[in-house]
Amino acid sequence: MRKRGLVFLGWMIFAAAAAAFGAGDARSSAPRPPGAESTFDEIAALLAGIRADAPALAAVRASAVWRQYAEAIEKNWADLEAKRLKPMQAWADKELIRARASSTFLFYPFGGPDFLTAFEFFPEAETYVLLGLEFCGRLPRPDLWKDRQSEAYLKNFSASLSDFFDKSYFITKHMDETLYGQGQVEGVLPLLCFFLKRTGHRVLEIGRIEFDAKGQAVDLDYDKQKKASRPYGLKILFTAEGSAQVKSIVYVSCDLENKAFAKESALHKHLGSFPGGLTTYLKSASYLLHYATFTHIREIIMDKSQFVLEDDTGIPYKFLKPQEWRVQLYGEYAKPIKDFSGVDQPDLKKAFDEGADFIAKLPFHLGYHWRDNRDALLLAEKKN
Repeated sequence: MRKRGLVFLGWMIFAAAAAAFGAGDARSSAPRPPGAESTFDEIAALLAGIRADAPALAAVRASAVWRQYAEAIEKNWADLEAKRLKPMQAWADKELIRARASSTFLFYPFGGPDFLTAFEFFPEAETYVLLGLEFCGRLPRPDLWKDRQSEAYLKNFSASLSDFFDKSYFITKHMDETLYGQGQVEGVLPLLCFFLKRTGHRVLEIGRIEFDAKGQAVDLDYDKQKKASRPYGLKILFTAEGSAQVKSIVYVSCDLENKAFAKESALHKHLGSFPGGLTTYLKSASYLLHYATFTHIREIIMDKSQFVLEDDTGIPYKFLKPQEWRVQLYGEYAKPIKDFSGVDQPDLKKAFDEGADFIAKLPFHLGYHWRDNRDALLLAEKKN
């Protein structure tokens, strides 16, 4: 019988190692409810606009506010699937075969709560590690909702998703407006659970993590909520409907700039202990890895990754030396949007121009060029 507390699964890359750390069937111990006899999974279903057989949530589901919200979510999700997700799936099934074969561990720095994109590209992964600035938060307490409270919450929750639905990424400034304050969405946890339910998963258990001075992760109870003193995080155990395989999401709220992510810092020690051979995904990363103030995380990514899938906002092309990396280009290179200056990549543009006859167009759109749909993706594989 698995112990009550969460065994720290999130950081193990190989299945054998995960098993050694207690990655058994999490369903042998039911998730501790966050309130009013409702489980994590039932509240996640409520946020996803999906009906669940949960008597404690019947009043919320019966309200006109929730029904209207669920109808809107269903429509928005159908549009998202048709325009973005299905083309992504078809492309990834063809182009990411080798990367998927070795991607039990998916590392997504600067990803925030964007589990969805990581999952669509790498659905076979067992562990997803996402890093972002936003605090972790908690799921809502529907038993405490009144009509006006639920209306305000669902309105803000919809707003927190709007940039992602429209543009494929979260805007930090807009997230700050919807993730803080009374009646607003509290942190990224509700968004992660929304994506899990919408991709056909069950949320089994949720816990917290922090890091000791040696960089080791320490498990905490779900109620140990923190909003400051980064880094800290959360972990979610989940499984696909009808599957017995338990997987995990680890989200860490952190600042990856060198002065915060110093080499002697706890998080640097922790990420530096990752085994090699993992897969890293980078999208809409504000070109941070281009700057001298983010070299520490760039070094870890390049050292630990066997595959890197990224747009042009990730690791600069000049660092992917041909003697060390095999790089496949997709789409087309476009000058960075006006929000970002000094991050043009003439060498990457030249590579796209010279290989134009052999570079396949992308059948979907992701990232900052959502207005003109001029998207670029790079798939780099380490030569060893």
